[in-house]
Amino acid sequence: MKHELEDLAAPCGVYCGACPSFYKGTCYGCSSDDRTQKRTSKWGCKIRRCCIDEHKFDSCNQCSELPCTLITRLQKSHLGDKKFRYREEIVDNLKRIKEIGEINWLKEQLNKYCCPKCGGLVAFYLYECRDCGYKMDLE
Repeated sequence: MKHELEDLAAPCGVYCGACPSFYKGTCYGCSSDDRTQKRTSKWGCKIRRCCIDEHKFDSCNQCSELPCTLITRLQKSHLGDKKFRYREEIVDNLKRIKEIGEINWLKEQLNKYCCPKCGGLVAFYLYECRDCGYKMDLE
């Protein structure tokens, strides 16, 4: 079983710690195998199934086919939409994980999504701190 912190690195290179579902406690991260979580859509994720179930990898960065069609499709989905900007970074995230290791990358992401005003979490989609309402500038 993986360490809890490692569950926050989705196989595709998304940082689950900034996901509203994680913040609300309905999901424990895309890599978590805990079936007690309320968010169940991840069990049908094609990337998760390919990476974890079929290839037995922890991350897509372990695959020789990177970037594959599934990753490219996710990265380009909603291209230019600020709400989904985090998806545009997934290939770079996977490369960074390979370069510095998953734990160090997770620490970087924790810092990246930490509110500079109050230290709370700045979550995806709205890029707004859940504690103080600070809006992150995405430019």
